[in-house]
Amino acid sequence: MGEEVFVVQVVSDGDYGFPLDRVCEIGICKVDLDTAIVDSVYSARVLLEPGSFTKKQRAYFEKTSGEPVEVLLNGTPLNDIVTDVKELLEGKTVTSFDVSFTIKKFLINEPWDISKEMTIMASGGRGIPPSALGDDPKNENLAITHAYDLLFPDDSMGIGNGRSALDIALKSSFLMLKARGRC
Repeated sequence: MGEEVFVVQVVSDGDYGFPLDRVCEIGICKVDLDTAIVDSVYSARVLLEPGSFTKKQRAYFEKTSGEPVEVLLNGTPLNDIVTDVKELLEGKTVTSFDVSFTIKKFLINEPWDISKEMTIMASGGRGIPPSALGDDPKNENLAITHAYDLLFPDDSMGIGNGRSALDIALKSSFLMLKARGRC
């Protein structure tokens, strides 16, 4: 077992971040940088009522996730997810495709505030050319999907076309390895 990095991605209901927007779903992968092995380790949707979304938040979530907000009715209470994530990431090295989005806009803020439990590594998407991010690079999840489709046109990593937070964490993990010349 080599150096491990945990790649965290979220599906949110906006791109402004806390306190205007919320994490709706979180996915986490463990990446062994030496062996280039990627493992899915956590995935959860936050229990949110459809009526708690503004029109703009609803549209953003549905565009990004490809799912209606009603899927969040089957989610897990936020406090349970926060506890699980903090326990999982305690003492670990963590990144996301764009640390300034996922971690700085959401996960260093309450209720997550996970920066005390972990070491934050530079963005995993460093090294991916901006031209690979597509027409909407501000939407991190759509940019990740576009870059993955461009750099793995035959879906050689077998992720498929899903857009859940775990799917995005998997794509982000393989893009990080690709940028490092590991796959």
